Amino acid sequence: MKHLAISAVLSLLCLRVILAQAEEKITWSLQGAETPPVPFHQFVGISGPSAATDAVARWVGWEGGERLNCESSNHSLRVAAVHLPRTWSLVLWNSSEQKVKVVIEGELPAGVYTTERLTLGGDGEIAAIERRNGLRQDSAGRVQRVEWLNARSGLVLRFVERLQSVDEAMNALRQSVWQSEVPRGVLSRLAALMRETDSHWYQARANLRRGNVSMSARGIHRMLFLASGMRVVSSKYAGAEEVTGQAEILIDTLSELSSALLNIVIGVRREEQSLQVQVVNAGAQVWKALRLTPESAADSDAVVLSNVKPMERAEASFRLSGEQQVPAVVASVLFNGGYARLRVSCGSVEVGKEEEP
Repeated sequence: MKHLAISAVLSLLCLRVILAQAEEKITWSLQGAETPPVPFHQFVGISGPSAATDAVARWVGWEGGERLNCESSNHSLRVAAVHLPRTWSLVLWNSSEQKVKVVIEGELPAGVYTTERLTLGGDGEIAAIERRNGLRQDSAGRVQRVEWLNARSGLVLRFVERLQSVDEAMNALRQSVWQSEVPRGVLSRLAALMRETDSHWYQARANLRRGNVSMSARGIHRMLFLASGMRVVSSKYAGAEEVTGQAEILIDTLSELSSALLNIVIGVRREEQSLQVQVVNAGAQVWKALRLTPESAADSDAVVLSNVKPMERAEASFRLSGEQQVPAVVASVLFNGGYARLRVSCGSVEVGKEEEP
């Protein structure tokens, strides 16, 4: 009888382990869906909207984005897919009382993508934001991810295509150069920098098509220096303000593309009065130096590490004062042949700023 009781207890424990590791499947396609969206707060199962849920809804494009076809293997795992220009977002909500493993399969067009993961707590509040591995799609096709979802919590996966963003930024910068009202010699200098930038972009795209990511990344980093030079030159003349602004936009878009190609993975979360930052070198190159700092912090607060090898992890903790919002975190990476600077912020989501993908 004693053995039977022990056997029953063990069976019950095994059943609990199996249940605790339940696996579900989510699929989405690029085809539009006709189903009208429910309010975001209703989707995550809370009684009414809040500042946090409204901010996440804006970040995703919940109201204005195109709905895509998606399916869930379990009614307790809700899913919605939203498309904005160059941006595809997948919103999941686990309404069950158990942690689940989720296999996610979907479609994305060809391109180079940055991937962001926003973790939502039980009340829809933002718990953390992560920049995941970059994703390179040589042609339109399927992608797969595996995620874990705690009980009564959710996540947002956002894929942003970066090649087209650079194309658009290049066109806008080129146009602003020719429309600028500056002395002839200055215009000639800006035009020469623009031509060299165009040449490196042509070569970078060609290297990407051939699968030579390393050479493509080097070309992009050369473009970063050239765009910075254009910004310096144009900033001295009132008639070239548009050039300065467009050069800054190009620098931001190139930095995003660079982070995707180098696989700079960053996680940011708040724990009481501290900001926890984790960075992983998920690429193939050794980082000669890594510098981490909150955007508003003094230079003396920066954390600097050297020789971060592939798959090595670096962690840093920064003190937050009182009710200070979670600041943006800037990660600067120096490697053989180039330099990358990446800005990661969950604060921009929390205060409801709409990001231009």
